[in-house]
Amino acid sequence: MLIARHIRWSWLRWWLLATVLIIGASVSAVRFHHRPTQTRSIRFQIPLSERTADDSTRERGSTAVPVGQLMTLDPTRKFLINSRTQKPVFITGDDAWSMQVQLSDSDIQFYLSDRASRGFNAIWVGLVDNTFSNHTPEDFYGNVPFNGPDFTNENPAYWARLDRTISWAADRGITVLASPAFVGYGCKGGYCESYRNSSTDVLTAYGHFLGNRYKGYPNVIWLIGGDADPADSNAQTKLYELAKGIKSEDSAHLMTTENYRGTSSMDVWAGAPWLDLDALYLEPPAIAAKANADYLAGNYPVFMMEDWYEGEHSMTDLEVRKEGYWAVLSGSTLGRIFGNFAIWNFNSHQGPPDPWKTQLNAAGSVGQELLGRLFRSREHWKLVPDIDHIVMTAGYDSRPLLSSAKESLRSLVYGKPFRPTSLFSVAARTSDGQTIIAYVPNGRAATITMDMGKVTDPSSRARCWWFNPRDGSPKLIGSFETIGRRNFTPPDANDWVLVIDSLSANLGAPGSGDL
Repeated sequence: MLIARHIRWSWLRWWLLATVLIIGASVSAVRFHHRPTQTRSIRFQIPLSERTADDSTRERGSTAVPVGQLMTLDPTRKFLINSRTQKPVFITGDDAWSMQVQLSDSDIQFYLSDRASRGFNAIWVGLVDNTFSNHTPEDFYGNVPFNGPDFTNENPAYWARLDRTISWAADRGITVLASPAFVGYGCKGGYCESYRNSSTDVLTAYGHFLGNRYKGYPNVIWLIGGDADPADSNAQTKLYELAKGIKSEDSAHLMTTENYRGTSSMDVWAGAPWLDLDALYLEPPAIAAKANADYLAGNYPVFMMEDWYEGEHSMTDLEVRKEGYWAVLSGSTLGRIFGNFAIWNFNSHQGPPDPWKTQLNAAGSVGQELLGRLFRSREHWKLVPDIDHIVMTAGYDSRPLLSSAKESLRSLVYGKPFRPTSLFSVAARTSDGQTIIAYVPNGRAATITMDMGKVTDPSSRARCWWFNPRDGSPKLIGSFETIGRRNFTPPDANDWVLVIDSLSANLGAPGSGDL
């Protein structure tokens, strides 16, 4: 009897395991087809009379392109262009939050020159700050932003100096993502209490001041919020009025937001008449799924605003690079803002006075520079993420079968997005089929399979390259027919980027020059 019961239990156990594996394998085949729904409970309730359509970028205001802007939307409102040159722009950005309040004029120019020399074309700056500086709320020279309650009686000396900084950035081809005032995570620190205690008239007037002052500059994108809690209806109402105030004076510049970690601009502000760009604020495991979801929604063009920074969360050089490639190839096609812990706050309240300068050429900055070079050398504005794995058909999820099956079941049972392994590969293809780009984080441990028929070429040939995201060097693999599927294994154990181009396009080596 005991033996029979043991046999029955063993058989049942193996049957259950087999069932789990079969279901897991079946779900795994379609796991990345899951379309995560957007969280509606955190959305700000925009007055119906002011709401714009969520489902069409063409219905949000004019498609006229402002002249003379380093970054603005093209007439289709799908990607960024320089309206001076009419060429597409890929955001290669840096978090420089405390620059204006923490640094001297000479150090500001030093920093801007260094970033420009590395191809950085955007920086995130707090226009005023009362948290991340050694002498809040004063700037380096002791100027306060307001000669009265916060957001009122703007001090001419403080703002004249900010004018010079933005002009210096423009001279170097750098756009400033300008944050009017940090709110504070969980309303701790920052200007949260000032937002709450100020009237809507005060915030509207502050918006008028900012919009009128900077509407003639060629290098501003307005960034509303700063860790703002979507559930704080008081502060959110004030931010909404601030944004409206800016836009009422300044119709030339784009506007976006930075919200709570784990959310995007679209989650909170979709339908706001002033919202132009969808900024993501995510932890690494959530990047691919959220970028996929917001890209598929199609309401706003997407970029990675904030992820985990170099020097924080025990991030390795590889992990910092993964964030960038995961984001861009998963739907953040406008580009990415990078961050380094020592640089963004310029060592406020920390150690020796100048260690941030030694970080300017650290691995994270180098990787961000090379990411920018690579995508600018190809049709980045046409990239479509390979969400359903019709381009990279195999090898994208490196994990044991049982682990994959368990995660598939979790996703199925709880209706949650599938969480890929920390070493998953991603790919994107240009809409015209000219180029495919794939990122492989775990090197020769992964062999990826690419459908060569997804490359469009009149001679049915494709040129293939490995691009080294650590030093920018290209390695020619060869020329192949655009027929059937082909396996690619990276040259070594490091992360690599596979670039497949139409042979007839006659493109240079990846990263060798801007298109």
